[in-house]
Amino acid sequence: MRRRLLTAGMVAVCLAAIGSYGYASILRQFRTDLVGDGNDALAVRFEIVRAWLDRYRILSPVYAHDPRMIAALEHPDDPARISALDRELEIWNAVAGTADTYVMDSLGTTIASSNAQDADSFVGRNFAFRPYFQQAAEGRLGRFFALGTTSGERGYYFASPVRSPHAVIGAVAVKVPVDGIEQDLRLGPEQVFITDAAGVVILSGNPALRLTALGEISASDRDRIAATRQFDLHDIPPAPVQPAGSWLNGTYETVRAPADRTEGREAEFLHLTRPMNAEGWVLHVLIDTASVRARAGWAAIVVVAGLVTAAAVLGLFWQRRRRLIDRLRERERAQAELEQRVADRTVDLSDANMRLRSEVAERKAAEDTLRRTQSELVQAGKLAALGQMSAALSHEFNQPLTAIRSYSENAVAFIEAGAGGKAAENLSRVLRLTERMAQLSKHLTRFARRSQDTINTVSLDDTIDETLALLQGRIERAEARVSRHGLTGLRVLGGQVRLQHVFMNLIGNALDAVPAGMTPVIDVTISRQDGAVRIAVEDNGSGIPDAVLPQIFDPFFTTKEVGRGLGLGLSISFNIVTDFGGSMRAENREGGGARMIVVLQEAEAPAKEAAE
Repeated sequence: MRRRLLTAGMVAVCLAAIGSYGYASILRQFRTDLVGDGNDALAVRFEIVRAWLDRYRILSPVYAHDPRMIAALEHPDDPARISALDRELEIWNAVAGTADTYVMDSLGTTIASSNAQDADSFVGRNFAFRPYFQQAAEGRLGRFFALGTTSGERGYYFASPVRSPHAVIGAVAVKVPVDGIEQDLRLGPEQVFITDAAGVVILSGNPALRLTALGEISASDRDRIAATRQFDLHDIPPAPVQPAGSWLNGTYETVRAPADRTEGREAEFLHLTRPMNAEGWVLHVLIDTASVRARAGWAAIVVVAGLVTAAAVLGLFWQRRRRLIDRLRERERAQAELEQRVADRTVDLSDANMRLRSEVAERKAAEDTLRRTQSELVQAGKLAALGQMSAALSHEFNQPLTAIRSYSENAVAFIEAGAGGKAAENLSRVLRLTERMAQLSKHLTRFARRSQDTINTVSLDDTIDETLALLQGRIERAEARVSRHGLTGLRVLGGQVRLQHVFMNLIGNALDAVPAGMTPVIDVTISRQDGAVRIAVEDNGSGIPDAVLPQIFDPFFTTKEVGRGLGLGLSISFNIVTDFGGSMRAENREGGGARMIVVLQEAEAPAKEAAE
């Protein structure tokens, strides 16, 4: 009896040690997985905020070049000009979806505003104390997050200098509302918020965190906030976020904070951050850790339960071992008798076995068919859930705008020096650059237009030309060589905007596929194949690993680095081509690189071959 109790005690101690070690190991792995998920969520929210800023950043530089605005600043005492500009600003403000749009003279006094007719009009108010005006007065793009001194509402301000031929004569500013981006930050289970350089929470999906301080505000920051009237320091309490510990040998911080969407309950969160250097902000993500502890606990319980079960089975085995030995002889006798019976019925069993094999083969074939069908249904369901593509190409305007500014300044200098010929030459260059920007804007507007569900006849040449025009800036930066070969004049069944998206994705991926240091060489070849039109996009990159070729069109599958893509481009393109009644596949070239092949229905024949 004592021996049995001693054995049971030793087993219990071993199980407790194994359970404790197992819990610690499982908890560490689950925490590592949660950190990975948190970094993915952080990257997605970073791109959402970046896209939001890029959407509005181009507005004030475009407004600043409007001749009516320049004329109003040069003639501020002309009521007709000012009134007309007020109406124009009101229209621009409504179309762009901004909160306010207004024009200030060189001293910071507002002379025209989109809210000129409102009781809280900005007209006559001076904003020279705001950093965005000071930056614009220096000739730079101004940006600043603050509470409105008139409305008391939060907003992000962009301001651009308005120039006469000789100097900066004023500035135009837009105030971007924050309600939309804060709604986007609430998407998903994580809590997301943004702090400025002083540690003040300026944007948050959780209302409890807005305009609170994440730490002590320094004296210099308090002076700056007061001087710029950014916030009311008396209305900025400490953020309800307190350090709780650390994970993975102190690499990651955990905090206690109010659980969003609950009635004030506090919870422990994993705290991850990412700086936004251009704005001087920090993006924060809080991920609830309760599920990690619960899952690790249940996993440890399962492990211990399995070990207990195994120990019980082992004990039962030893207990019954002797009984089994006694019954072995009886089984041997029974086995001999059974073998005799099997020998007597060999013929019947052989026939039955053949029939069984045939039935098994038929069932396996049916199961394979069912499995393929289910796989196709799942793929269709996943692709049907995809959203609509959106993109911002505003940065493509920066280079021409910079060149226009340089040529304009040179032209002014030449005119002052009496070199009229050189000034005319510079102004001709400005004209060519503005024509290029207008053409790019035309392509961009057509591409951004909402596509129709109907399938029409589309010119393949026009679609590819517009795609290459939209990608021209990127192609030039990469010093890539893009060549077209094969047939011209072909028309296919589809929609021009959605088909243009397909080619933009394929050519963009081809540019990304070429390693740094190599010159990208991309060939677009058009031919006919079995009565349809075949378009092949080839690159000289490293190709696609054979192991991932079957998954290349799956949603959210990507071979790019984190932050460079969500893995939706090829999946959306595959769905678009399928909607047009075509097909799409990927393969590797024998000489290196990848080849993406799109097959579409031809709308009109014939076509002529173009020289390569």
